[in-house]
Amino acid sequence: MDADDIAYWEKFYNATPEQREEMSDGEVLCAAVNITANKLYGEGKQILQVASELTATPNIWFKGDDVTQYVVVTFARYPRNAEPPRGASQIHQQMIAEGYNGYWIGVSLANEYEVFDPESDEGLALMRGFGLLPKIGAMIPMAEL
Repeated sequence: MDADDIAYWEKFYNATPEQREEMSDGEVLCAAVNITANKLYGEGKQILQVASELTATPNIWFKGDDVTQYVVVTFARYPRNAEPPRGASQIHQQMIAEGYNGYWIGVSLANEYEVFDPESDEGLALMRGFGLLPKIGAMIPMAEL
């Protein structure tokens, strides 16, 4: 057992039952949307609105180069990769009709103590009291989905 294993088990052992509880899909989406909004902000985009509810589409409105655009965020739990949103074509057509172009960004999230075993089909659970490691996909125009 190495130092990372010991740190994980100590943190797990000392965590409350609430901190060990697995994150719901709503909590994971909220984290993915916030991570994505922070990334866009770091790239110089002006964030106008963030919506992280499971039923929200689009999730982020931003202004870049004086143009208002949107992002639809989907997520996956490691080792899976995020897939494009269901109904991407309909979302795109509706937003184009309203005068907006947008993007899809997929975010895959792993537990902060994930071992990234390429032979494993399962990752560590995403738990409320533990950090997340994000893999943020590229901004893909909705028109290309």
